[in-house]
Amino acid sequence: MERGTPAMGAGLTTLELRKSPKRVAAERYKSHNQSPNDITQTALFAAWRVVVRGPGEGQITEEFAMDKVSRRNSVRLVLAVAAALFATSLPSFATEEAVSLAIKGYDPVAYFTLGSPTRGLPEIPYEWDEQRYLFANTEHRELFKADPVRYAPQFGNYCAMALALGEVDEANPENWLISDGKLYIFGKPAPMGPALFQQDLAANIVKANQNRALLQVQ
Repeated sequence: MERGTPAMGAGLTTLELRKSPKRVAAERYKSHNQSPNDITQTALFAAWRVVVRGPGEGQITEEFAMDKVSRRNSVRLVLAVAAALFATSLPSFATEEAVSLAIKGYDPVAYFTLGSPTRGLPEIPYEWDEQRYLFANTEHRELFKADPVRYAPQFGNYCAMALALGEVDEANPENWLISDGKLYIFGKPAPMGPALFQQDLAANIVKANQNRALLQVQ
């Protein structure tokens, strides 16, 4: 009768090496008169164990050696552990992919503090409003975290002038304007967007805000 697979309870399931295959073979040599250099398939299975860890740090709720499981179920068990490990890492990967890069990686705070477009560093990120912002230094990141509405561009990644015209166009962070403490970036018509926007600043701001709903379909 085939031996079944021990039931695995709730917790983190891992496949761990309990002994080296050579050591297992040496032990079997002493007890079964096998050659210590004969690393059999059974010895390979016996070298591994399946561990189910509980919620407490280092707590092991279940543990069994692979040689206590039938060969058929051993394969199934290895595949199940691999699938569980993949599923555990998948949410983090999916979340990272879902968060888009804001304003092409430029530091939004630098427009205010340095007065120039400045690229942020990948190692200094901050996620806000479903976007990942990058910063030139940690001080800029802390300023943004304290008041993101103040520093984020008014229309996100999109051109303020195009939006005032009822269009949606991706902005080039090199074309920018700060007016009344608010940041606007432009892409159409580049690089004249800021100058055109200022020709009728108040009206263009009103029009762009009225057309903000166009950004929801992007």
